[in-house]
Amino acid sequence: MNITEKQDIQKALIAFIGRYESQAKACASLRDVSEATIINMKSGKWDNISDGKWRTVAKQIGMDNQLSRFVETMDFNTLILYFDLAREEGATFAITAPAGYGKTFTGKWYADSMKGKPVYYLQCASYWNKKYFLVELGKAMGINYRGMSVYDLMENIISELRTQDQPLIILDEIDKLKDEVLLFFITFYNELNGLCGIVWTSTDAIKRRIEKGIRLNKMGYEEVYRRIGRRFIPLSGTNQQEVEELCEMYGINGAEEINRIRNEYQGDISRIDREHLKKKAIGKFESTRSKRA
Repeated sequence: MNITEKQDIQKALIAFIGRYESQAKACASLRDVSEATIINMKSGKWDNISDGKWRTVAKQIGMDNQLSRFVETMDFNTLILYFDLAREEGATFAITAPAGYGKTFTGKWYADSMKGKPVYYLQCASYWNKKYFLVELGKAMGINYRGMSVYDLMENIISELRTQDQPLIILDEIDKLKDEVLLFFITFYNELNGLCGIVWTSTDAIKRRIEKGIRLNKMGYEEVYRRIGRRFIPLSGTNQQEVEELCEMYGINGAEEINRIRNEYQGDISRIDREHLKKKAIGKFESTRSKRA
């Protein structure tokens, strides 16, 4: 990693820290890097900092090239609309769409773009229990979670969110959460309704799960459904023009090639990204082969 790249990360890091109430909170939100290392990155004492640490920090503070390249699709704008509405009104929404519709990208992009605003993006995982969920949220908020019980974490997080101006929690892939954590949402809603926006993003799996839970009269499912307004908001998928714009962004040209991709990608934007990577790989292979010839 060269000096220019490190200087770019340093500038982005300083801006990232400025989003938090204190440097300590900003450092607490970053994984696998100490506060001392962050201080050295800021002050230019770089001799003992590995390239790996620089990359670790760059990824976490939003210096992801993928986040700087996008097309404003209808689905992208729909997600932004509901993120804004939830944040401004302290409302809760559940948005569903098949994999590859841009939910994760847009959630990360929104959180990264809201500099200085209390917007927290969590990508949920199936192994989370209540405490792990709270730890991950606490990290995103810059709360020092070490040594805290579930009760203490909950108290600190709720108290902090109540003091913030229009906070928003984006829970991506919420369908992966176990029942004990999913139903924990009821407590959050009761404590924060009108004060903190919450947006679920997921595949249709969460809709089927909630509806099945209600049919089977499973404890808590009706309450959860009521708190998301008894509605799952579907995304519409990309249209022909948006596919063409996405292909153009990735340098994929030619009507025949674009038509082939449009017929094959089945609404999954990530397939266009993979087509782009495939094209690059073929280009590198052919370049290497020609050099050897």
